[in-house]
Amino acid sequence: MLTEHYTDLVEPQERIDELAFLISRLPVTNYSLLRALTAHLILIVQNSDENKMTMRNVGIVFSPTLGIPAGVFSLMLGEFNRVFSV
Repeated sequence: MLTEHYTDLVEPQERIDELAFLISRLPVTNYSLLRALTAHLILIVQNSDENKMTMRNVGIVFSPTLGIPAGVFSLMLGEFNRVFSV
């Protein structure tokens, strides 16, 4: 299971590398949708002064909706460029 293996990784770079690897293995359509959604959510977080949607608030709403553990979701948003190899 992803979560069990993922939590065994202690070094932040190991977590980023593993997440990037797993995301890169998604079918192109799923990868593209996840990348676009993540990029859009980052824009929302960048405007949190106006919309009150901090990374934590976005995580509270979207992490359970997407079925992605909060820590993984936060890492996807916070390390977008490295996770999606931008």
